[in-house]
Amino acid sequence: MSSVMALTTRAPRGGVTYESIDLEEPENFEVKLKPVYTGICGTDRGIVRGSLPFAYNPEGEDRLVLGHESLCRVLEIADNNLGIKKGDYVVPLVRRPGGCVNCSIGRPDNCSDGDKHEAGITGLHGFMREHFYDRIENLVKVSDSNISDIAVLTEPLKNVVKGFEVFDVVSRRAVYAGKDSTLDGKRSVVVGTGTQGYLYAFMSREYGFDTMAVNRHPIEDSNVEMLNSFGVNFVDYSKNEGEVVKGGIDLLIDTSGDPGTVFRFMKYLNYNAVAILFGTNGKAPEAQVDGSFIDYLVERNITVAGVVDAAKTHYETAIRYLRKWKYIHGDALSNMITAKFDPADTGVFTSKPHGEIKSVIKWS
Repeated sequence: MSSVMALTTRAPRGGVTYESIDLEEPENFEVKLKPVYTGICGTDRGIVRGSLPFAYNPEGEDRLVLGHESLCRVLEIADNNLGIKKGDYVVPLVRRPGGCVNCSIGRPDNCSDGDKHEAGITGLHGFMREHFYDRIENLVKVSDSNISDIAVLTEPLKNVVKGFEVFDVVSRRAVYAGKDSTLDGKRSVVVGTGTQGYLYAFMSREYGFDTMAVNRHPIEDSNVEMLNSFGVNFVDYSKNEGEVVKGGIDLLIDTSGDPGTVFRFMKYLNYNAVAILFGTNGKAPEAQVDGSFIDYLVERNITVAGVVDAAKTHYETAIRYLRKWKYIHGDALSNMITAKFDPADTGVFTSKPHGEIKSVIKWS
């Protein structure tokens, strides 16, 4: 038994403490890991606020180590023939499988009975600690060290990859592409300009959509420039909603979790359109719809799909996209990491820095 410094909470009550905790050193371990960066997202802040009742400590313990977005370095490895060696960069998987049929085939993101665990969220310690142990099967190697400055974005980007996998499936219910077999001229609107909003917008453009990222307030000029560098336009819809809905919407992606905003734009969806709901916000106010709204969705064959988490294959694809975008767009993605903090700077969990896209903890 040894001790490590870690960022912990008392789930589901909340709070955050940087403290020393005991760490059991397994006799037969595969990999010992040290975090390089751990990302902070709305889920972490929700757990710290005590507003996510589904978060809970590991069984028999009185605290939960935070952190589900991470880039780590291999400190020790039991067997060099496992495809990973000391010094390699890796991204650990967040969701660990239970016993359902989907979990048993490597798709815990589609867990069918809820009997799974998520690092730093539900019953499994997370990655915000000086070091920890894991198994090779739970790691995705980052082979290109040139993306080590942005590889912490793998976890949020894998959600986007999963979201577009769902789009690929549900859009096949009709002929979705245009007469030239492409998505040229198809319009995508991404609601929200947090980390997930930017990444969904980039992927939407990758697919070939005319893509617009929208929010009900302006964003920093530098962030507008970053979107533009990917071919994405930004619109403050509180001032110019007409520009957003002109010509209708073929793909609506919501990262806000606000039902009022979702319903606001759903009424402009075109025939055979798809709406992907990713954002969650249990404290968002109610939004009423009437029968004519349901009629609109039904009569136009509109598909609405909720999406959560991702599988190992999506992590691997996310890393490939990060590498591709790094070489095409240079430092544009690096600009998404707007601030780096010391682990002792716990205030970042309760006060969001101005202009934040992604704040990370840097581990020395």
